Amino acid sequence: MAEKAIRPQAGPQEAFLATSADVAIYGGAAGGGKTWGLLLEPLRHIGNKDFGAVIFRRTYPQITQEGAMWSESAKLYPLLGAKPKATTLEWHFPSGSRIRFAHMQYDQTRFDWQGAQIPLIEFDELTHFTKTQFFYMFSRNRSLCGVKPYIRAGTNPDADSWVADLISWWIDEETGQPIKERAGILRWFVRAGDILRWFDAKAEAETAHPDIPPKSLTFIPAKLEDNPALTEADPSYLASLMALPLVDRERLLGGNWKIRPAAGKVFNRAWFEIVDAVPAGGKECRFWDFAATERELKGDDPDYTAGVLMRQVGAEFYIMDCLAMQE
Repeated sequence: MAEKAIRPQAGPQEAFLATSADVAIYGGAAGGGKTWGLLLEPLRHIGNKDFGAVIFRRTYPQITQEGAMWSESAKLYPLLGAKPKATTLEWHFPSGSRIRFAHMQYDQTRFDWQGAQIPLIEFDELTHFTKTQFFYMFSRNRSLCGVKPYIRAGTNPDADSWVADLISWWIDEETGQPIKERAGILRWFVRAGDILRWFDAKAEAETAHPDIPPKSLTFIPAKLEDNPALTEADPSYLASLMALPLVDRERLLGGNWKIRPAAGKVFNRAWFEIVDAVPAGGKECRFWDFAATERELKGDDPDYTAGVLMRQVGAEFYIMDCLAMQE
């Protein structure tokens, strides 16, 4: 039987598997190779008989449904001699090492892990978990097997999640896009009281808080374009993402961490170029929305009549004038 190479794809997935961070968060868009990145990470330790890893999803169906992590792991782990134990969602490798899949549906479920000792903890779709669940599991991230304890996670964007705050240093405040120059850079944090305090270097953290060992964290963004294995296997997936409503499309295809659904606020100013003059020619059109209602009480917020004048020149549309009026 011909040997089959198992390796990360060049680019963000390779960077995710190479980082030395205590905590690494990967992804920020659909189809970026997050699942396989998380499945590959524990494999570096499977020769260690005492090693164990746990990969969490929020609910049990998210682990076992078609195409989810359990079925994807079945394409990979048997190649390395692993045997499944479906009743407990575990893979046992020839050395004795184990990789387990588990769910944490409720906040109180975290206490089921009291006393556990897990060298590698992974979260698939981190925004689905609560901040309480995530940080509690730091207490279970310990090791006597010779592997330094660490945490890995994959996620899609959610502007209203605690994860958006956690990785805000890596995200452009205006566009919602990851800052390319910061991808993969380690930052250090300590928890002082109930506040995370951030530092650019470990020495700075140790100087400021000599009694609190700091931890390093990084964010490595990835999009569909970074996963050629998927685009080659399923060329239609891009079309599926393009068919999503605007907000979902900007999150899952564009990797936008700032966009959120709100009436009249689904557009980002940074998407639009401001020009000094509108090109000549083309076709003009003004559309009116006659929705004005009269204000009757001081606290009322009635609708306005709104009008937009646009000009189409070739394939480009120019907004020339906007009006909003009320009786």
